[in-house]
Amino acid sequence: MRTPTQVRTTAFIAYALAVVAALLVSFVVHALFGSQGRGGFMDLNFGGILETLAFVFTFSNALLLARVSFHLPISTLMTCGILTPPPAKNFAQKLETLENPSTLELGLGLTVLRQNGKPVGIHDGRRTLDWDKIAKISGNVAVTELRALLAKSDFVAVLDDDAFYGVITQDMFISGLWRGLEPSRS
Repeated sequence: MRTPTQVRTTAFIAYALAVVAALLVSFVVHALFGSQGRGGFMDLNFGGILETLAFVFTFSNALLLARVSFHLPISTLMTCGILTPPPAKNFAQKLETLENPSTLELGLGLTVLRQNGKPVGIHDGRRTLDWDKIAKISGNVAVTELRALLAKSDFVAVLDDDAFYGVITQDMFISGLWRGLEPSRS
């Protein structure tokens, strides 16, 4: 799982590789037409138009290939890494904590169950899930990296060592709550 900084670096490298590939292909087309091109801007010529089309086609396809290969969000890739996905801890939903699991009421929704100050499980309204069987991630992981985990689990617990930030559910991820809304305040 990558942090936002790692996603940014990957996007920058992928973008740079796409530019280099497009420039190389454009140069080859330029050389094939006897160096008359200049992109077709100085004087309208066939070689220049082909140069420009080769650059645009190669650059676009290289970006698409990079996006699929490196699993990058399109906004991060198209901005060359300027826009990055937020860390999961900023958007984790806080949960109600219940210190004594024997007093559990049905219908509470997601609730963290603790014994002696340590989490022992999460109750999801229907059943209690053992803490060891719950998918967990570090709070510094980029939100976009949760796709594979949330395909297998209804929610992911976000924590660092002893700090429990909350959970990110499939519904939150699918509806894109982490995209444009304010992060949760703790």
